[in-house]
Amino acid sequence: MRKTNLNKLNAIKKSVIDSCENYGIFNMTTAKIAKNAGVSPATIYLHYHDKKDLLSRLYEEVKSKLQRGVDKVINDNDSIDLQMKKVINFSINQYQKYPKEFNFVQVLWNNKKLLDQKAINFDQQLNPTLIHLFQKIHDSNEYVDAPQEILDVFFSIPLLIVERNHKLGNDRINQVSTMVINAIKK
Repeated sequence: MRKTNLNKLNAIKKSVIDSCENYGIFNMTTAKIAKNAGVSPATIYLHYHDKKDLLSRLYEEVKSKLQRGVDKVINDNDSIDLQMKKVINFSINQYQKYPKEFNFVQVLWNNKKLLDQKAINFDQQLNPTLIHLFQKIHDSNEYVDAPQEILDVFFSIPLLIVERNHKLGNDRINQVSTMVINAIKK
């Protein structure tokens, strides 16, 4: 049995994320991924069954990385509005730290046919802290009764704005966060 070479595996993962940004998800081939990673195409298949498996596993890994730490910024004693604002600000900070990874997740979130069922199921399992917050929003009479998918879109609006203007100041980010929160109020 072969031993996993973590350097090669990490180079493959980095190559996928870079290739997504440089070539686009539909122009990305395992040959390009391997070339950019400095490995043979066969090396990719030592770790993944096919391109869909590669994208799916990396999607799960990156999404987990981007959500890691959100539970530390939310205080259950804060108002729901403040908790939402903290989640939005956390997401923006993560985007600013990991823009390529955010792009990768966003592209696959919008092209779920490229993911296997396990990754799609994973996508539907939010961090427990976020699940609790969304349940509080749903249970409150203060907010519209919207499905999770719609709330996800509203929460992604500040990220889209920051994506277009990387130098957005905190005042503007807070203004956008407040607008998003007000948009889901009754």
